[in-house]
Amino acid sequence: MRTALGTVVAAILCAGLYSAWSQTDDAAEEVQKGHRLAVAVCAICHVAADDQETHPLLQPPAPPFKEIAQRKDLDGATLEKFLTTTHRDLVTQKGMPNLNLADFQAKQVAAYLLSLRGH
Repeated sequence: MRTALGTVVAAILCAGLYSAWSQTDDAAEEVQKGHRLAVAVCAICHVAADDQETHPLLQPPAPPFKEIAQRKDLDGATLEKFLTTTHRDLVTQKGMPNLNLADFQAKQVAAYLLSLRGH
C-alpha cells in the first residue's frame, strides 16, 4: 500500500515539475518568437534588439525597446492592446502605424519587450 501511495505521490510531483518546466519553456519560446518578429518588423523604426542587422529608417528613431521596457506603467495586456491598435490619425500624423499584428504576434512581441526589463 505504501509503495502504491509513494508511486502516486512521485507521479504527481513529477507532473507538477514537468508542467512548471514546460510553462517556463513556453515563455522562453514566446520571447524568442517575439524577438524575431521585433527584429523583422519593429526594427524599421526602433532599435528593437542589440543584434538587429539594420538601423532604423525612421529618423530620429522611435524609442528603443530597452527604454520602452523600463516604463513602470507597462504590462503585457497594455502592450498587446497598444500593438494591435492604430496610433496614427489626422491629429497624430507621426504616431505609430497599425502593424496589423495577429493577437498571438502582439503577445510574442510584448513578451520579448518585457523580457528586456532591467537590461
